[in-house]
Amino acid sequence: MNQPANYIRRIEIDGLWERIDIAWDLRPDVNILSGINGIGKTTILNCAVGCLDALSGNRAASGGFENVHLTFDREDAGLVRYDLVRSFAYAREQDKRLAELSSRYAGLPPGGAKELLVRQLDTLFGYTGKQLETGSTELCFRQAGERLPLTKLSSGEKQMLIILLTVLLRAGVPCVLFMDEPEASLHIEWQQKLIGLIRALNPQVQLILSTHSPAVIMEGWLDAVTEVSDISSPHHALAAQ
Repeated sequence: MNQPANYIRRIEIDGLWERIDIAWDLRPDVNILSGINGIGKTTILNCAVGCLDALSGNRAASGGFENVHLTFDREDAGLVRYDLVRSFAYAREQDKRLAELSSRYAGLPPGGAKELLVRQLDTLFGYTGKQLETGSTELCFRQAGERLPLTKLSSGEKQMLIILLTVLLRAGVPCVLFMDEPEASLHIEWQQKLIGLIRALNPQVQLILSTHSPAVIMEGWLDAVTEVSDISSPHHALAAQ
């Protein structure tokens, strides 16, 4: 049970809020959770990530997820590679995460997915006159002839960088990326392109995300949408009463 899985086939939560049971069968590529505010989208993602944290030995999540069961695509798998991208409430937290990722970016060899990311960023950021600094392993932009620190980017630009760098660092291997409302701070055109950009960087990534934005699904992902109400049923313990 120590071989990494390629993706998660099913998420089950027994007694969410002691009221409902969740059974969500997943696609290997893209899974989008939708529903009204307060219905449980974020909680379902948090439960799945918490379960994975516990399975991976994260002490902060060593317990409390006994009611969460994940089924992987391989019977001999006990875990899957995974990452989580959230929105940040404070700029300093976002800057810290971006600095960590850009430092790891600097250590990657040139070519491959890294070269593709450079092309993606030149296109995305070119609309505002920003260009990646060439000839440098460090992730840095120039605007109007001057060097632009990452801390000077907008919150939406930082969020897009965090998402794409997270994907890049897993490029070439199967992994699961959880994203809770990734559209926050992103322009509608970037929301539309988001899934395509991620899948281009790593076609082996399984996306599991929640969203309120119709733009995120506009480029062919309508069939990947699941309503929380469609995967919920009354908690069996209550139904038996």
